[in-house]
Amino acid sequence: MNRIQLWSVVVVLIGSSGVGTAAAAASMRCRIGQQAWSPCRMVADSPGQRWVLTWDQQRVEFVHDGTGQMMMRVGLNEAWRQVQPFWTAERSLCWGAVCANGAIPLE
Repeated sequence: MNRIQLWSVVVVLIGSSGVGTAAAAASMRCRIGQQAWSPCRMVADSPGQRWVLTWDQQRVEFVHDGTGQMMMRVGLNEAWRQVQPFWTAERSLCWGAVCANGAIPLE
């Protein structure tokens, strides 16, 4: 998948989530690095621009400015850092070390 196709998937993923909607925790799993997978939720406050993944005690915020630059912040007091989304062989969508797997709302 080339870079333009990947960005299209990410924009569709966020844009189709809808304002204030969340993916069911039972059908989506998230993790950071090599942690165990945990049920999680994705909420898009501003579809295509801002969204959050939450699970257990984790909160990961994302911002996409429409130019191809995506920023991520793990936790409320951490610094924002630029990330590139990618798909893994196990069909997980990842942003840096943060990955989601399962019924990720792509449509």
